[in-house]
Amino acid sequence: MKGGIIAVSAGMMLLAASGCADSDKAISVDRLPDAAREFISSGFPEESIAYVKMERDFPELSYEVMFTGGIMAEFDRRGRWIELGCPYDSVPADLVPRPIMDRMARDWPGQRCRKIKRDRNGYEVKLDSGIELEFDRNFNLMGIDD
Repeated sequence: MKGGIIAVSAGMMLLAASGCADSDKAISVDRLPDAAREFISSGFPEESIAYVKMERDFPELSYEVMFTGGIMAEFDRRGRWIELGCPYDSVPADLVPRPIMDRMARDWPGQRCRKIKRDRNGYEVKLDSGIELEFDRNFNLMGIDD
């Protein structure tokens, strides 16, 4: 009997801990890391912020910022951008690395970047047409998905 109670108690503690591990929480802009606030003020000076959310997915911590115009920006715990998405417009060209913009202009003229995501391996870019491009850290095109 004692073993069953201990097992049930341990299971309940595990469930409680896992429930606390993953959480999203609305926060104010001033709680964003400095680098994220600076990026927003220089990259999107005309945009108004609709909401800011801190996402904790143990052990990761990230921030999502949604602008009233539909633009979404995600940042890592240090405030570096991870993802930029513009479903109704394009990601501002000065925020997309130059080698990627040059490749887009050469091979997909007239296409705009709707979404860009980066991680330690490189970049993923989604164009107007729905084509997705994969670049490594050195901006070599590694894949095309249409």
